[in-house]
Amino acid sequence: MNIPRDLKLRHLEAFLAIAETGTISGAARAQHVSQPAMSKTLSDLEGQLGCQLFERTGRRAILTTGGEVFRRHAKASLQSLEAGCRVLSAPSHTDLVKAGVLPTVAGGFFPSVALEFYDQRPDARIGVLTGPNHYLIDMLRSGKIDLMIGRMPNSKDMPGLSFEHLYDEPIELVARSDHPALGRKPAQMLTEYPLILPNPGAIIRQSVDQYLSAMGLSDLRPALETVALPVALTLLERSKMLWFISKGVVARELKNGSLVAMDLKVDYLSGAVGLTRKTGAGQNSLATLLAELLHQRAALNTAR
Repeated sequence: MNIPRDLKLRHLEAFLAIAETGTISGAARAQHVSQPAMSKTLSDLEGQLGCQLFERTGRRAILTTGGEVFRRHAKASLQSLEAGCRVLSAPSHTDLVKAGVLPTVAGGFFPSVALEFYDQRPDARIGVLTGPNHYLIDMLRSGKIDLMIGRMPNSKDMPGLSFEHLYDEPIELVARSDHPALGRKPAQMLTEYPLILPNPGAIIRQSVDQYLSAMGLSDLRPALETVALPVALTLLERSKMLWFISKGVVARELKNGSLVAMDLKVDYLSGAVGLTRKTGAGQNSLATLLAELLHQRAALNTAR
């Protein structure tokens, strides 16, 4: 987890307000706080991040390069949080099943199951929440989602939870289809080309780090860390970067040929994908139906 412990929602709201209005005074008016309070909130945020987010030019506050990057992520995070709050504050949950969906199943596997669910229960809804693994586990423990679909959580996060295996999925090293590293030995390509690694808090990061350590490359410094497909896909298309990521995240791109998987010559870079539930929690009939459809789809895919 790289999120500062003291980071609060008000920090993000203040930062985005300053970015939107272009001045600290304008943001203070929009947020109904004093200008000194707004300035202090921004100063606290920059201190926590260890990065200057704005250049001050007179009364204007202009985003730095780092500030512009943070703005995109902060805005997306608040939008996702607002969407989750809307789902959970719906007046009636009797026709709703709430699912936390991790990136490895979000691109292909889960949407296929969601369509089957809709075919069987067009009167019901699936409320989908996305986010980091730790966030969705917290939502699951608090009863704000019914189940979580994705990689098996780390053992330290499993007390009070149960995991149902669906299938095993490899971690791939992917690149654009015409990448010059194609056909080269793993150690050669990993040291010659910039690398994108999963975020330190991602479940697959430990497996990737262990692989690099086994290759004698534990000190390798990545150019970027992300599990976000939109960000990494653009970087891969425009550069010679390589990306370690779960196959499910890039399944569509591998299928259509826009990305290719490098041959790492190992078969241990894989892990269990399944659904996680809170132990002993009563399941509504819709959650049970969704779980059944997930198992059926996994069995069908495995049999192919």
